[in-house]
Amino acid sequence: GEAGTGKATIARATHQGRTPAAHLRVFDAEQYGPGWIAEVAEELESGGGTLVLTHLERLDPAGVQALADALEPHRGFTTDPERPWVVATLTPGANTVDLRDLLVHFPSTVEVPPLRHHVEDVTDLVPYLIARLTRGAELSCSAEAMRVLMRNRWPGNVEQLYQVLRKVVSRRRTGVVGKDDLPAECRAITRRVLTPLEAIECDAIVDALIDTDGNKAEAARHLGMSRATIYRKIRGYGISMPNLS
Repeated sequence: GEAGTGKATIARATHQGRTPAAHLRVFDAEQYGPGWIAEVAEELESGGGTLVLTHLERLDPAGVQALADALEPHRGFTTDPERPWVVATLTPGANTVDLRDLLVHFPSTVEVPPLRHHVEDVTDLVPYLIARLTRGAELSCSAEAMRVLMRNRWPGNVEQLYQVLRKVVSRRRTGVVGKDDLPAECRAITRRVLTPLEAIECDAIVDALIDTDGNKAEAARHLGMSRATIYRKIRGYGISMPNLS
C-alpha cells in the first residue's frame, strides 16, 4: 500500500488478535546493514511471536539477497506456532530493486487501499486518533469539521490525518473541534466527498496526465474517453497540475 496507509499498524493489530501474549518485533529495512540482518536471523530462530519487516522497497540488491537467504530455512512454517509469524510491508513503485526472490517467502498478500478510496472511514478514524492523541480526554469533532476532513484527498493517507489531528490537539485538549480549529490546509479544501469509484477514476486521470506530461488530449486517448469528457472530469474533480495542456 501507499505510504501512510497504516500497514504496520494493521500488522500490529493482527498480532494482537492472533497471539496477544506473544512478543512482537519490528525491523525497518531503512536501517539495513550486517547487524540488522543478524538481528532478523536471530529473531527468526526464536520461538513464536511476530516479526514485522517494514519498508522492504528500501533494500538494495545485496540486502534483498541477504534477507532472502535468512528467510529461506523457514519457508513453509507459516502455521507452526513455534515459529515466528513474519509480515513484510512495502510501497509499490517506490523501489528500483527486483523483490521477486524475496516475495516468494510471503505466500499471502493484502493490499491496503489509500484513504481516499474509503474516505467514509474517516468518521471512525477521527475519534480513534483523537482518543489516542489525548489519552482519553473529552475532545470530539463537530459534524461541520468532520465534513471538511472527509473532503480532503489525503495524499499522505492515515498518517497525514494523524498529523493534522495532532496539530488540532496541540491547541485544544477538550471540548468540540470546529471547522475553524482545523489547520489551514484542511479548511482550504471545499470539494464534495468523492465516492470510492470516483476516487479511483480521479486517480486514473491524474496518472494518465502524469504519463503524458499534462497533455489532456493524449491522456483522454489513453483512458478511452473523449476530450470533452476528460475536460469535464478534470473540472469536476478539481484536478490541478502544472503543465496541463
